[in-house]
Amino acid sequence: MQYAPGMAYEFDIEVDPDPPFTDNLGLEIVEFALGYDVDADLVVVMSVVLVPVDDPKAHDLRFGLRENSLSKEWKVGGLDYTKECVEKYIPKEWRAFVLMQVSRAVRTLVDKVKPGNITMETYYAGLEQKALQKYALISTAVCGSGYLLGDQFHDEESEKDYWLFTKRV
Repeated sequence: MQYAPGMAYEFDIEVDPDPPFTDNLGLEIVEFALGYDVDADLVVVMSVVLVPVDDPKAHDLRFGLRENSLSKEWKVGGLDYTKECVEKYIPKEWRAFVLMQVSRAVRTLVDKVKPGNITMETYYAGLEQKALQKYALISTAVCGSGYLLGDQFHDEESEKDYWLFTKRV
């Protein structure tokens, strides 16, 4: 399904992603392809990542899009969390399905890594309740993997939302 205007990009979501892997920086990752542009040597992937952090001692849960090379495995783009990237690469009618795939990837990743604590924060400040719904679904996935929601708050200064999950004993 051709989607991104002005590009030869084809939306073609991968429904059975590969198992989690550890990259050369020690990050734990699950990825699944969203689409391709063969002419531009581009594959767009959704990456779900657990990043070790020190304060608090935890793994930070992040998810975003990457533009990677189809022909050069070493050529990997950075995580893009922006609405613009989502609008460019994920057709509106597929976004709920992509979110379900992200939720599955979260469970797979958390079940493999089993960190003591998991943190998560919004990329954008001042999100409305509708925009926070995806974080509620992801929180459910984390809790379904044996974690309790230890804390959730909206920081008035940064206007971002934060979550802390602790492993059930």
